[in-house]
Amino acid sequence: MAGAHHDGAAVMESIESWHGDSITRQRGVVLGIVVWFIAGMALLVSGIIAEARVDTRMAQLHYFRAQAAAAGDGAINMALAEQEGRRSSGQRGANRLQNYQIGQRSVEVRMIPGGVFVNISSEDEEGLRALFRLGAVEARDYGHVWGESPASLAAAVIEFRDGLGGRGGKLFHSPEDLLRVPGVSRGVYDAVRNYITVGDLADGFQSNAETVESRLEHLRFAVAGEGVVTQGAAQHAAKSLRIDAIVNIGEKKWLRRRWATLEDSGFSLLPWRYVRTEAARPLSMRDPSGGQ
Repeated sequence: MAGAHHDGAAVMESIESWHGDSITRQRGVVLGIVVWFIAGMALLVSGIIAEARVDTRMAQLHYFRAQAAAAGDGAINMALAEQEGRRSSGQRGANRLQNYQIGQRSVEVRMIPGGVFVNISSEDEEGLRALFRLGAVEARDYGHVWGESPASLAAAVIEFRDGLGGRGGKLFHSPEDLLRVPGVSRGVYDAVRNYITVGDLADGFQSNAETVESRLEHLRFAVAGEGVVTQGAAQHAAKSLRIDAIVNIGEKKWLRRRWATLEDSGFSLLPWRYVRTEAARPLSMRDPSGGQ
């Protein structure tokens, strides 16, 4: 009987031990599940916070873009109104470089005759080579990616535009169409975008520069708000103007760029018509449009 009792006690002790181990294992599994749940929730919450921060930054970016567009457009309209007022009264043109205060925003306006820019719709190969040589310098100075040689890019533009043997050519409807040319990367376009135009945007005053190189040299300064192209009065012979409005918002500068024709107002109530408007964009420290 004593042996049987001893065996029963051993069995009970074994059962209790197994039961205890089972509870411990269950607790471990539950704890693991809880830990994974907490980690998952932490990841979910951090994701929601990160997305909220991104949404906040995007909302702020859209707000600043809207502010830059509104202030830029207001200053551009004021500059054109002064130019047209002076022309209609027989006075010399308005200053090509002007500063306005639109609400709380200070805006610098640069009026550049459309005929000064390199017209990729008609420029010859030599002029296009000069453009891409300048672009290569800009790419090096401002950190853009550059690939092809200026000569090969100029030849590619001619072939794209004029076709083979004068057949099968394609039109440039906007400066961005330069990106359709084989070999022209985004970096190449960004390096030359400040110096090009197309078709009817290049109407009117052509400047006193005799060569493309000298025109481009003048434009390099004009894009930064300096040099002879931005000095003095805007010529009344300039039927097309590119107007750059540099808007200061916080610690950044924003560019609002518009092209206007002063001959045909179309259905507009104003005595000028905008033929091209670019979305306001922030200028990097390396962008020459930001000036000094």
